[in-house]
Amino acid sequence: MYRLMIVDDEPIIVNGLHEYFMKRKLPDVEIVTAFSATEALSWLNSIKIDVVLSDIHMPGMDGMELLDRIEKQWPRCKVILLTGHDEFEYAHKALRSACVTDYILKTEGMDTIGPAVNRALSIVKDELSVYHQQEWLYRELPRAIAQLQRQLVLDLVRRTEKSSFRSVQNELDALKLPFKAAEPLLLISLFVEEWGKYKPGYERDLMLFGIGNITEELLGTRAVVKCVQYDGNSLLALIQPIDQPFFGAVKREELTVNFTHGTLETVQQVCRDLFGLSLSVAASGTFFPFENIARETQRLRLAILNGKSRGAERLTIVREEEDGDRADAEQFGRLSARYVLEKLQQSLLEEGGGEWSEFYRKLIALFPEEGPNDPFDRLVVLQALCKHCLVSLEELGMKDLAISQANLLAMLEFNVKTPWVEVVAFFQSLFEWVQSVRCDNVKREESNLIGLIHYYIQNHLHGDLSLSRIAREVSLNPSYLSRWYKQTCGKGLSDYIQETKIERGKQLLQTTNYKMHEISEMLGFTDPHYFFRFFKKSVGCTPQEYRNRTSS
Repeated sequence: MYRLMIVDDEPIIVNGLHEYFMKRKLPDVEIVTAFSATEALSWLNSIKIDVVLSDIHMPGMDGMELLDRIEKQWPRCKVILLTGHDEFEYAHKALRSACVTDYILKTEGMDTIGPAVNRALSIVKDELSVYHQQEWLYRELPRAIAQLQRQLVLDLVRRTEKSSFRSVQNELDALKLPFKAAEPLLLISLFVEEWGKYKPGYERDLMLFGIGNITEELLGTRAVVKCVQYDGNSLLALIQPIDQPFFGAVKREELTVNFTHGTLETVQQVCRDLFGLSLSVAASGTFFPFENIARETQRLRLAILNGKSRGAERLTIVREEEDGDRADAEQFGRLSARYVLEKLQQSLLEEGGGEWSEFYRKLIALFPEEGPNDPFDRLVVLQALCKHCLVSLEELGMKDLAISQANLLAMLEFNVKTPWVEVVAFFQSLFEWVQSVRCDNVKREESNLIGLIHYYIQNHLHGDLSLSRIAREVSLNPSYLSRWYKQTCGKGLSDYIQETKIERGKQLLQTTNYKMHEISEMLGFTDPHYFFRFFKKSVGCTPQEYRNRTSS
């Protein structure tokens, strides 16, 4: 949504320009009017104005002073200056301003003014275009790159579905992470066993940052490596071989594994000598497929936590068991369930319910029809389901309603002996109820919102009915309000305003003896002639003709 403001102390000029641009129906442009520079400043202080079309000679504050204020406070705003006199001094000063896009004599007419406004709007749109925004993002990216890279890595180590890795190369490239998603990874988990003098908070974060830098520096000479903070006590390092054209892929991986494992002791020693910290390390024994990063992360974390000893400096190489590791598989199953449950909760909170049914189906498909075989797994999943459900209901403000309408308290009776089919049916029914209630609420809120908008318009026909003013009244973004109203009601908000003004005008002409200029003011027209033309265009006759016809 863009805004054009017309500023002139002569109503006939303001109304004429307003009518001209309204007829042109500039796409996605709202037009506001001001009859003085002071009124224009009031608009500028309250809403975003993109283009100002202003007269120069006005009583009180003139157009040049208004331009000075715009330059200082709204430098992105574009200004087109109109004047009735060809004055070199004004023109010279105006054209030196970065805000001014045109300086036009009123005698040049609409053939010049119209294209000038189009050019100004094009400049505004170009500056705010996706292209320019992307340029800005790439310029600013270095400031935020480390945090964004960490967020991506932490997201990757939680993904348990292969389908979620289909576009991972694009994600890596976008954040300048030098990894190849089609090639295998090596993983390292680094855990501070004892913090000593370092206090929780920024001191420990700073030490973790230092440990990460040391790890990258020591390993980066012979490998592609990225180290990120995993939590308040540990880091995670991703490793791939560097390109060595003289060796095949298998040999490169072998060399990288040997080099990495051999360097970890040095990492521990440097951290102990520099920071006085005991660092335990767990590393993958071999390279693994990129999409298995979540499983490998869990294996390394288990190795670290199971061997945790105060002040010890463990160095563990976690290798694959030949006969498989049942405990590892069970742990990964819980990890998958936790990941899907988080996605389920997110989808429940989204407007429209998102893809909750798909995530719920995936969750149930992780287990046999009778549910998890292990009582511990069964209890963990059951408690997680209850927790995510309760958190969602609390955030949606639906907990009390669910207790009274959806038998929410029944989940308190669930235990490891509750038939799994009963658990699945309960939560399926509960989630369907949540979406049904939310859908009804949305429809009711839409109806209430439309009623509020119509009520405001009907009671303020004489006042400010700009899109911005109505949007403030209902606490919505003006652009969103315009799109939403048209989508919901099937017509634009301006169409409804015009229809309401016509109907109110007909009513006043039929049932009162108000004069034409009085009715014009009641309907928000500053110029009776504008009301005359507006009424005739809509109804097919003049206001007086309509009054004569209906009174006879």
